[in-house]
Amino acid sequence: MNDDTLVEWSGWYRLYLRGKSAQMSEWCVSTTHCGGETGLSLNGSHPRLEDGVVIRKVVGTNSWWWTWSSSSCGYYKSTSIRVKACPGDYYVYEFVKPNASIPKPMYCAVAFQNISSDPCYTYQSLDRPWRATNESVDYICDYFFSWNGWYRFFYYGMDIQMPETCASSYSCNTQITLWLNGPHPQIEDGV
Repeated sequence: MNDDTLVEWSGWYRLYLRGKSAQMSEWCVSTTHCGGETGLSLNGSHPRLEDGVVIRKVVGTNSWWWTWSSSSCGYYKSTSIRVKACPGDYYVYEFVKPNASIPKPMYCAVAFQNISSDPCYTYQSLDRPWRATNESVDYICDYFFSWNGWYRFFYYGMDIQMPETCASSYSCNTQITLWLNGPHPQIEDGV
């Protein structure tokens, strides 16, 4: 197994997988793909081009803990790094020596999703006023829709969001309503 605490990090790095551009993972990863015992990922999203250089926290999930509990995701906290989005649709990282108390940490790379595929910029508009919680005339079911990709809610052209608490039956023009069980993410949370 490899260990990124043994590397003399200096400067900025660009990630590749099999010769193709890659990026650090923004979510919990199984370490079997990272080559170490503890996979390190970004605790949040990558920056946009206009953000310039940003600081991102790095977290790790140990392969031993992963097999026992998915709640171990991000169990380890490592040293923050600097990240920059670059013209040409890729990212660079100023890697530093990870926290030495973490078991064999490795920065994890995943297949690259180009910057222009960020769902905040490539969503489909969903302006269906009957979806609002104050609508209750018809009975429509999302089961019959062909969902594909990311969506942004509008109500007569105004931004709206999914409710974060129970929406009563027969509101939103349906018998069984769906809502988020908890708050929406912060920008730094990523997906």
